[in-house]
Amino acid sequence: MSTSQQPLTAEILDTHFPRMILSQRVKEYVVEAILKGEYQPGERIMETKLARRFGISTSPVREAIRELVVMGFLEAQPYKGASVRSFSPQDLWEYYTVRASLESLAARQAATRLTETDVTQLQNILDEMIRAVENQDMAQTIRLDNRFHETILQVAGNKLLHQVWKTLEFGVWTMVVYRMGQYAPIFLATRHKEVLEALKTRNPEAASLAMQHHLEDLGQPPES
Repeated sequence: MSTSQQPLTAEILDTHFPRMILSQRVKEYVVEAILKGEYQPGERIMETKLARRFGISTSPVREAIRELVVMGFLEAQPYKGASVRSFSPQDLWEYYTVRASLESLAARQAATRLTETDVTQLQNILDEMIRAVENQDMAQTIRLDNRFHETILQVAGNKLLHQVWKTLEFGVWTMVVYRMGQYAPIFLATRHKEVLEALKTRNPEAASLAMQHHLEDLGQPPES
C-alpha cells in the first residue's frame, strides 16, 4: 500500500504535515472551545485526549498548549499540567483597572480623531454583537466585543498604547468568557452603546469617563 493509500495515523500526520500546522490546528480548536464555554475556567486540558481527537502525537499538542499559556488562555502548574485560566477576585480587579486606565486614555484620544466612518464601523460592530447574542453565538459575541475595543485603540492612533493593550488581549478574552457566565450576554453587549454615544460627542473627558465606567463597573474590588 502506498503512503497516499494508508490511513492517516499519528506517525503519518506528524511526518507529512509540519508540526507548526498541527500545533496551530490544536490551538485554534482549544481557543474556540474556550470561547464557546466547552472548556470551563479551571478545567484541565489533557494532552493525550487532544492528541487522540486529532489523530496525532502529543508533541504538537504540547507545543500548542505552551503557546496558549503564553497567550493567557491557559495556565500551567508544576505536576498538574495546563488548565483553562481562572480568575480570582484580585485577578479580575487588576485586569479591569489596568484595562480601564489604558482604554480610558484610548477613548480620550479617539474622541478627537473620530470620523463618521469610524462611528459607522463601531455601530456596525455593536449591531453584529447584539445579533450574535440573539443567536446565542457566544464565541462570535466575544470576538466582536474584542473588535469593538480594539477599533477604538486603532482610532486613537497611539501605537505604544495599542501595543501595551495587545499584551493583555488574550487573557482578556478568557476573562470575558468568565463574565459571560455571570451576566446576561445582552447586558454586556448593550453596555457598549454608552461608550459609543460618549465618543460621538467628540468630548475627550466624556469619552474617557464612559470607557472607565464601562470597564471598572465589571471589576469589583476584592474583599479585604
